[in-house]
Amino acid sequence: MNEIHFRLDLNLLRVLVSIAREGQLNRAAAALNITPSAVSHALKRLRDHFQDPLFERDRQRMRPTALCEKMLPEMQDLLARMSHLLERSQEFQPGQTQRTFRIGLPEAVEAELFPQLYRQLIAIAPHCRIESIAIPHAQLPDYLLHRQADVAIDVALPLRSPIQQRPLSQESFVVIRRERDKQRLTREDYLTARHIAVSSRARGTVLEDYLLRELGVERNLVVRVQSYQTAGNLAANSDALLTLPETIADRLVTQFPLRKWPVPLPIASTRLQVYWHDAHRADPGTQWLLEQISKR
Repeated sequence: MNEIHFRLDLNLLRVLVSIAREGQLNRAAAALNITPSAVSHALKRLRDHFQDPLFERDRQRMRPTALCEKMLPEMQDLLARMSHLLERSQEFQPGQTQRTFRIGLPEAVEAELFPQLYRQLIAIAPHCRIESIAIPHAQLPDYLLHRQADVAIDVALPLRSPIQQRPLSQESFVVIRRERDKQRLTREDYLTARHIAVSSRARGTVLEDYLLRELGVERNLVVRVQSYQTAGNLAANSDALLTLPETIADRLVTQFPLRKWPVPLPIASTRLQVYWHDAHRADPGTQWLLEQISKR
């Protein structure tokens, strides 16, 4: 097998793993930065080689066949080890690198951290490209393993090895409400008020409510939106309260007629962690990126 065929075979495996991860040919093509027709052609070659359909359509998703499910773990491990081997052989020079760094960031964290990180990274590596991407919590290990993201910054999550993590920052929650409501915010006020929740997910409990439930408290959530910018506008024009990390609150009170108050309950602070995959621990580019994030 010559070198050209070897590369092609590895690319076919990357296509198979990407289809399994994304569940759709178009999404797999976007993740690999190739055309959907190229993915379809690669899948045909894989099916011919293995004499198996490999994927079967289930409504809007491509589901792996039994044979594909059996092969996937070893293929994923092979690709990760090949990536690791190539990374070790490459010298990383921040001033010359044209590498694209992808950082997983929730929307709220992106607004506060990404501008600062961009300025910091581009000052040292002026030719690199930096992308912020949203990663569903359940898919974070796969994104990090397959280099769809080099690192991720998110709230504390129950993830274990081979996902590595370390603390980045800790911050208190506060409450903001419209400026004209200037009376003191009591525990009773908080418990009887209407509340706004912020989450980019379609459903599921937000972090503040997990922490409040540890205190035996349930809020009266009346609205759920995708961004703190929208939530701040709502809070300024209604009687609803918005509970959020203090740095985000500080930004919103300069943009809207809002006032900041301490949460009148002993709610725990929110913690941010930085995450990476152990398979890429020897990659000098990833290590440089982690060092820069730690310096912020």
